[in-house]
Formats: sequence, structure tokens, C-alpha cells
Amino acid sequence: MSLKHAILGFLSFKPLSGYDLKKTFDNSVRHFWTANQSQIYRTLSKMTDEGLLSKEIIERDERLDMKIYHVSEKGRAELHQWLASPLPRQNMREPFLIQVFFSGLIDDEELLGLLHYELRIAEEELAAYTQTYQASMSRANQAEDPRAFFLSMLTLDYGLKSSQAMLDWLTIAIKEIEAKTYSPTQI
Repeated sequence: MSLKHAILGFLSFKPLSGYDLKKTFDNSVRHFWTANQSQIYRTLSKMTDEGLLSKEIIERDERLDMKIYHVSEKGRAELHQWLASPLPRQNMREPFLIQVFFSGLIDDEELLGLLHYELRIAEEELAAYTQTYQASMSRANQAEDPRAFFLSMLTLDYGLKSSQAMLDWLTIAIKEIEAKTYSPTQI
């Protein structure tokens, strides 16, 4: 997925400034897609040059002028084509799994340290997803578009289940290494 398409998606809901767009990313899709402020501003500028967005400048006396971005018809067409087209599969890259793969080169205590660290991270992620899920569900009745709300919750459900799977996998791995069974049939 490109940042361009995420921006088009958010701006199709309502026009936003770059600052508000960053807040929207952080409050909605951070669990699977992050973007920093400079990436967002660079992409907004490029998309405006490409005719995918228009920019409204709101003059302010005491502060810098505010730029509000709107999706153009060309931008809506680009977003629609992207949404309706299958995406090529992305190869998975998980640095932690490379560490595990080669961890036969370190002792069990060092490996257990890494696994316990990852376990704490997985617990924190699961807690954050759970909190986000509960907060989102408390607003479910206020959703203007129940279908769109359902689809956004599907992505959150994926994050919850992925975090739970990682937590379960780490728990089993730690148990097996602590027991020194080292048997793939035990997994």
C-alpha cells in the first residue's frame, strides 16, 4: 500500500490539513500503517502537483496559514481503481524471526532474554489493541456509516488476533526452551 492511497482514503471522508491527517493516522490505522509528519507533507505536495488533490489556504493572523486538502475527481478515480484492484503479495520481513532462526549461536539465557522482551512487547500491543477496540465499540452506535465502521473494525480485529497469536507463540517457545525439550514435534 502506498501512503498516497491512505491519504486519498482519509481525505475522501473529509478535507483535512496535514496536521489533522497525521492525527487521523495515529488515531485509526497506526496498528498496521504508520506515517510520520514529513512523509505526509511531502506526499501531499506531490499529490497536489499530480492533480489528485486541491489545496485551500486559510489565512490566519497570529499563526501560519492553514492548508486544507480536498480530493479531486482524479484523486477519487485513483482511489477507486486502487481499492477495486488486487494487490501483489508482499514478502514478509520480520527481523526478530531472523534472530530466532540463528539463535542456535547464542546460549539459552540470551535467547530467553530476547523472547521475554518480545513477550512484553506483544502483551503491550495486545493491551493497546484491546483498549482501542473497547473505545471504538463504545462509539459503534454513533457511526454514520455502519458498513465503513465494520470494515475499520475488521482491521482492528486482525491486529488483535495477530498480537494474540504472537503472544501464544512466544509463550510456547519460552516454555519449550526453558524445559530444554528442543523438539519440533512439541510445538
